[in-house]
Amino acid sequence: MMEEGFQSPRHRHVDTGVEFTQPTETTDEDMSGHEQSIFRTARKYIKTGRFFRPAMYLYAERKLILTFIVHFVCTMIIWCHFALVKFREQEGKVPLVANRYWLKVVVPSLEFGSMHAILFQMALIPLTMSKLSIGAGASSVINKFVPFDRMMRIHIHLGYTMISIVVLATGFFFGFFGILCADGEAAFCSKFTSEIMITGYCILGFMLIIGGTSYFRDRIPYELFYAIHHLVFLLYAITAAHTFDNVQRNNGRERSQTFKWYSATLLYYFCDRAAMYMNHRYFTSLAASSAGTSSQGTRMAILKLHRPTLFKFEPGQYAFLRVPEIDRHWHPFSIASGPESDYLEFYIEVYGEKSWTNKLWMLIDSLKDKDGFRRNNGNVKFEVKGPYGTAMGETDMFSHALVIGSGTGVVPILSMFKRHVRQLLRLDPSLFFEEKLRRNQKINQLYNNSNASSGSIYQSFTTGGGIGSENCLRKREVTTDHEGDSSSRLPTARFSLSASIRDLPTLQSKNKWAASLQEIKLRSMKAQIPIYMGVILLIPSSLGVCMIGLTLSWNTIPNLLLDGMENFLKGGTLLFQTIFTSIVLFLHNRSELLTFLDVVVILISALADWFWFAKGRWTHFQTGDMIYYLLLMGYMTLRCSHTALRTSEKSWRKEATSDGFHVMDKLHFIWITRSAHLVLQILPEIIDIWDALCSSWGPEAAAKVCKITIYVTDTENEACCALKKELRGSSLYKAGAIQFRRPDLAGIVQEHTFERMRDTSCVHSNSLLAFCGSPRLASSLHGIKIANDVSAYITGNKLHQMEFCAESYGTVRPRSKSDIYPISDEPEKDAEDDRALSSLRLNILYEESDLRNSGTSEVGNIQGTRFSTSRRSCIVPHSDESIDASQGSYYL
Repeated sequence: MMEEGFQSPRHRHVDTGVEFTQPTETTDEDMSGHEQSIFRTARKYIKTGRFFRPAMYLYAERKLILTFIVHFVCTMIIWCHFALVKFREQEGKVPLVANRYWLKVVVPSLEFGSMHAILFQMALIPLTMSKLSIGAGASSVINKFVPFDRMMRIHIHLGYTMISIVVLATGFFFGFFGILCADGEAAFCSKFTSEIMITGYCILGFMLIIGGTSYFRDRIPYELFYAIHHLVFLLYAITAAHTFDNVQRNNGRERSQTFKWYSATLLYYFCDRAAMYMNHRYFTSLAASSAGTSSQGTRMAILKLHRPTLFKFEPGQYAFLRVPEIDRHWHPFSIASGPESDYLEFYIEVYGEKSWTNKLWMLIDSLKDKDGFRRNNGNVKFEVKGPYGTAMGETDMFSHALVIGSGTGVVPILSMFKRHVRQLLRLDPSLFFEEKLRRNQKINQLYNNSNASSGSIYQSFTTGGGIGSENCLRKREVTTDHEGDSSSRLPTARFSLSASIRDLPTLQSKNKWAASLQEIKLRSMKAQIPIYMGVILLIPSSLGVCMIGLTLSWNTIPNLLLDGMENFLKGGTLLFQTIFTSIVLFLHNRSELLTFLDVVVILISALADWFWFAKGRWTHFQTGDMIYYLLLMGYMTLRCSHTALRTSEKSWRKEATSDGFHVMDKLHFIWITRSAHLVLQILPEIIDIWDALCSSWGPEAAAKVCKITIYVTDTENEACCALKKELRGSSLYKAGAIQFRRPDLAGIVQEHTFERMRDTSCVHSNSLLAFCGSPRLASSLHGIKIANDVSAYITGNKLHQMEFCAESYGTVRPRSKSDIYPISDEPEKDAEDDRALSSLRLNILYEESDLRNSGTSEVGNIQGTRFSTSRRSCIVPHSDESIDASQGSYYL
């Protein structure tokens, strides 16, 4: 539908599928108003097209997609390798005149390949269950290439892949043996009852049981799922016995032993579990607790445990809890307390009368005396194991944070909020703002000097912009001269494009209107190039992995290769090296040391290729040749992957911080919930923390470093009225922080960008957009963030960068890609978790003496604190980890 005030028809660019529409005239008078209006207008030029929407989906999930592609490539190479080996073996064994010759040659080859493809999945699955290693890897450089925060998604993917191959292979076997048995070949009839087939039946049965219970994990009791899922270890044992049958034991035939594939990774998993159990398990006791019941009968258990001395965690991580008085099972829950607190807080909602959480609630409730206070909390012993999972972003790299919690996903967001306020309370406000100004000036200087010497190698030859060139030195002089005036460093293209967008509706000349619109269209298409490039660069990374795998495979069976395989290996390797050379010349920054190393690797690769061509060794590599090939191709593949997965430009915040104390300039805490009663119980704690900051810094200074917004979408007027009445005198309510409406997520993200645009003290900023809630809303918010980035690029504000990270709970899948990535300004209708609590009223009862003894001056445990209430929330950032709603369980 055409917008009101539009005077021209739509213009559609056929190649990209992006629609452009003439925007309405703005009425803003001040400069910042013009900038905001132009920014909003720019979004109208980002319409969903045939190619842009899938590109956004692939770009947003490119790390996970690249992992799946690499897994698929490796699986197929292993399948084809062993299928080729078996194919050559069958060609020599089966006479050409044999009955159903091709069936006897091809089917066993496919079966042999599928068996090893299954073993490859079984070798990888233990690694995805090694929680201690996953947490360590998430904080290492490996996290740039491996999505540790999506490891549960990978675990599920591997499991279903393994089961699919097993079912496919079993179907082939039954069909193959059935046909030959029907032809009268008795030897194939007897195979149905052979020992190796019986163990195969057991493997198939176990996999179907494990796969079925995993698929219906939200509909069965957690204890049942947990017990059945551990049958996988029995599955590994049966698989080892599968190829050690009577034929193998009687030396009748040498079989390929299965245990060689997964024994190393399985032992590593046991070592990981042992280290986790021995070094990360702590005994502790209750400091305070509460067991409440809402007006609708919903129960909530609130725990506050003494924090073990060695227990160190980051916001977003979780811990396992075990209560010996209940049972010996471990249950994971997100940590709600701040990382510096002396306590571990957990908010656990009860689902199911026979659930573990209900038993915990009854235990906590039994501690209550007639006066309603808790007595002898220390008598209840808890075991804590952790922390595990990944943190919600490296906050040291960001100047600002926009953190959003949906429904019960407020728990890790609350932890981030507590840490930020605690860090601020350690600082003097005046010194903080002085340091902020100095740091921003230094960031501007670092960025400008770096930008002056940046660019590709190709640009250095075409424009003469090399590091030591006269043009580069002149650029550095210019940026240094205007160090005090940030506006002078803004790109002139920003003003010309902004003027084009602003003046477009007022142009009377048709030719000027068309020329101005064409400029905006070209800028819009240019803004989309990084998204398309991020997707396209997944191809060379996948090609590199493919060529490495094929080289390893084919050089171990050189005499079994088919015609053309050697030429394919040569051509594929040269093609990949050519693509990598192009990426180095046109995309890599010449100011980085690794770019020069890239050039060295390219030259060495050219010499190595010449040597291998001259000696004819492409499929006859010796040990030294193989090592050189793997090192060179492996380096190129990693560099291509790094280029494809890179999210933003370098942040100079750490380099500009001289005192080593990293604290963000501002954090915007947002909570979206449908339950007014839930807000009534959590908000007092948030108010206490906010009042402590205002008391120390002053309201005006506190508003500059922290902002709180709570959206209550409860449809019950009575509950909303009760909340308004209860909080009417609070500071946050008077400041308008509590709003009874649905949030406009796109507007929230835009407003955050507007704030960065209005801050002229620093033209370069890095913001963290963190979210915890349902997977569908996380995907929608990610799409909004990408669209906002494109708008920032169009309007010349690309220096204000934003990085997205999310924790997701539940297994709700998006209904369609249009639900995942909306590119409109309409408010998000699914503003929180679909299963968020409604009409929850808890009667919080806690022991006042415990609160006084635990130290009331701490942030997160300030006097008068009421423990926040939450269903067990997020576990691993932006993962599809399955959580049993009836038990609050974490799935292996």
